[in-house]
Parts: sequence; structure tokens; C-alpha cells
Amino acid sequence: MSTNSNAYGSGIMAKTGKAFADEYFSEENQTVHESNEVVLVLKKSDEINSVVHEILLGDRKADNPTLIVEDRAGYWWLKATGKIEIDCTEVSELLGKHYSVYDLLVDVSSTIGRAYTLGETFTITSELMGLDVKLQDLQTA
Repeated sequence: MSTNSNAYGSGIMAKTGKAFADEYFSEENQTVHESNEVVLVLKKSDEINSVVHEILLGDRKADNPTLIVEDRAGYWWLKATGKIEIDCTEVSELLGKHYSVYDLLVDVSSTIGRAYTLGETFTITSELMGLDVKLQDLQTA
């Protein structure tokens, strides 16, 4: 049996019958909790390693002081308050070759938040686009 807290059959998933139903339907678990945290999981590659080290933890670290980056074997796990943004034009300059937002999306494994692309920028945000923030016109971006 695995001792990994993220393993199948752990936590609530280890329970069955009434014990599972009691916890699953408890008042605490039926309440939606608001969060401004976003998560981005990126598959490691030479390009993504450069993005993480040189841009997110380098040149742009001051732009997002809440950013936490964890090395999870074959993936980078990134968490921040509000948003995480990657400008692929800046990545192209760093790498010395064309790197589009679509190249980045190949290495996006998982997200928590609202993900969107605008031009050559990828953003994961906690904002309700169109409600909290007016959607930008592609022509003006």
C-alpha cells in the first residue's frame, strides 16, 4: 500500500459506504471556498527549464513575489496569488529562436484557475474574465 498522500485509496477515497457519504456530504465539504490562488504544472523540457529559471524565478520574480515553484521530478509545480503570466515573445528572445504560445501549451500539464492566451502571452488567473475584468480586444493587445 502506498503512503503517498496523493495516492488513490487515501483520504476520503479510503472510506466506503456511510463513512464516505458522511464526510463527502458534511457541511464543511459542501461549502465553496473562494481562493485567489492559481496553479500551473509544466512538463520539464530545456525550454521550460529556461522559462522557470531565467524568467519566472529570474527577470520576472519581482513581478510576482507570491510565486512558489516546486521541482516535482518530471514537472514544475507553480503556485501564485492572482495570476501567472508567460510572455512567449520574451521566451523567444531568451532562447534565441521562435517560441510561440502554442509551443508553451504543449508543455502545460495541468492548471487550477482560468487559463487563456492573448497574442503570444499565456495567463492563468483567478479573475472572472468578462465579469471581474473587461475582456481585451485582440486588436488592441
